[in-house]
Amino acid sequence: MKKIKIKLEFRCFPVWIYSENDELIENDLPPYLVGDKDIDFKFAHIQEIYDGLYLDDGTEFKYIGFDGEKKREAFFRELLSAIKILKNKLNDEYIMEDNADFLKFFPTRK
Repeated sequence: MKKIKIKLEFRCFPVWIYSENDELIENDLPPYLVGDKDIDFKFAHIQEIYDGLYLDDGTEFKYIGFDGEKKREAFFRELLSAIKILKNKLNDEYIMEDNADFLKFFPTRK
């Protein structure tokens, strides 16, 4: 059975599809969910926020973090909501690998 993993990486869509052998198939939603109004926009917005956590001016690239704890918490709520919706929309062809614990590693700005 194919696996879906949620991984946040700079300028990459957060949904990753892997084969039964853990080989990357694609970095997108399953084909039947591409364009889904409930889920596609949510993950695109999550990626936009995540990309904004980095300074990338062509000279310097670094993590700058969230501008406050409230924004960090709102981001995590939005991400967990999107994951829940995705889990509910997956067909029997996919299993979701739950790795939401990594969220705690994103500090706010100091």
